[in-house]
Amino acid sequence: MSVDEEDSVAETWESLKEKGNQEFKNKSYEAAVNYYSKAIDLNPSEAVLFSNRSAAYLQKGSYAEAAADARVAVQLDKCFCKAYTRLHTALCNLGEFGEAVAALQEGLQHVVTAGNATPQEVANLRELIASATEAKSALDRAKQMVERDTAQEAVRLLRGPLKKFPDCPAIAFLFARCCAPSSPDEANEALKAFAYSHSSDTLYLYLRALVFYYRGQDGFKSAQTILREVLGMDPDNSDARILLKKIRHVESKKEEGNAAFKEKRSRDAVEAYSSAIDFDPSNTRMSAVLRGNRAAARMDLNDFKGALMDCEFAMSNGGSSAKLFARRSRIQERLENYEDAVRDMQEAAQQDRSFEAELNHLKARAKKARRKDYYKTLGLPQNESNADTIKRAYKRACLQWHPDKWAHASEEEKTHAEKEFKEIGEAFGVLSDPQKKRMYDSGMMDNDVEGANQHAGGFGGGEQDIANMMNMMFGGGGGGAGFTFGGFPQGGDPFGGGGARRSRRGRGGMPQGFYRF
Repeated sequence: MSVDEEDSVAETWESLKEKGNQEFKNKSYEAAVNYYSKAIDLNPSEAVLFSNRSAAYLQKGSYAEAAADARVAVQLDKCFCKAYTRLHTALCNLGEFGEAVAALQEGLQHVVTAGNATPQEVANLRELIASATEAKSALDRAKQMVERDTAQEAVRLLRGPLKKFPDCPAIAFLFARCCAPSSPDEANEALKAFAYSHSSDTLYLYLRALVFYYRGQDGFKSAQTILREVLGMDPDNSDARILLKKIRHVESKKEEGNAAFKEKRSRDAVEAYSSAIDFDPSNTRMSAVLRGNRAAARMDLNDFKGALMDCEFAMSNGGSSAKLFARRSRIQERLENYEDAVRDMQEAAQQDRSFEAELNHLKARAKKARRKDYYKTLGLPQNESNADTIKRAYKRACLQWHPDKWAHASEEEKTHAEKEFKEIGEAFGVLSDPQKKRMYDSGMMDNDVEGANQHAGGFGGGEQDIANMMNMMFGGGGGGAGFTFGGFPQGGDPFGGGGARRSRRGRGGMPQGFYRF
């Protein structure tokens, strides 16, 4: 071949290479591969052509072809740093971390020996070796953690390698398997890259079904469809068969619970829902649905604390419907948590206006409930009307909480007794006054309304008159001798007796006939 003919051949493969480079810049990677391939046919000893085609294959996600071209490139030029970088990327996304480490270590030795590489190129090779080593170590350790049932630790280990090598099936599939129970949406993101390349891969399809399963009730139908497809391709696939049975069992128990609840067999409903929940507690989204249902059944059984726990779990794991907010509101009201009840019902009404009437009724009940329950304070049934019964209840309450009875108690107990004693006087002040009692019973008197916090109690003179009455009631003789509303008595006998009587009884004792009415 003449010199002119050789120049013509050289110009031909170089021009093809340039055309390939232009297509690469235009992101037309298939066209770039075609031009590089034609150039290689003309000059199969040029390492740059194989390296460039490897880069185009990488962009297409054709990692096996990219790795093959990069291997040829470094064989033709053992100090070709850029080709080593491409070989590393291809092998790592294929999950061949050990081969990547070995190839780059050999390349680093050649590069350092030749002495032609820049310090930056040498440092880059060392970093690539480290990243492949770390990924291999993380993958191996994650597999061990899965065997020890510590999937969340595996997720933590795999996040870094997955970010570096998102197209590596070995990493992405293990990450998705471990991540699906706690974060099915994140697991799904890890699988997206393989939708086309692994559409007939039974492992990939099983993992897709697993993601749908952990999305809860909304994903069960799709999960079953995919699992039946997997079993059609591989009838002996035990993972798919077990998951399909699990879905069917949970659905069966859920339907059993629903039927029992509709038939007012709430205890049976609770048992059925509990069976479904306990069958796979790791499926938090499905458990949220089931526990939301169980909360309704527990309400029918007056298990309001258990119902509240179920609602809290449901709403912490995706439940946010108006129906669920309304259910929790009703539970909170039964537990006398009125502020929480109103807040939940307001949220329900914002989502669904059909709850507005219930909200208005709840607000009225909450306002009434926030008042002090004077009947409860005196141990009386609601709306007790007999004045003598109210007075006797008042006496009994005074006997229990009079400060003198708690004289030798701890400071905390004394403070509590004083508070109770004051509230007894306040309750009697309202219930013993016919006008105030009518206002209170009709809901017209709130805690902050004038008269609610006065202790007049029908005696006309306020606290001092009640003090006088107390001293007379318990044998003191009037005048308020020793009895006060301001806390514990200061000096004298708290029940109206003199010092001599006090010394005979001993401090803190009760006057003769104290329990007689």
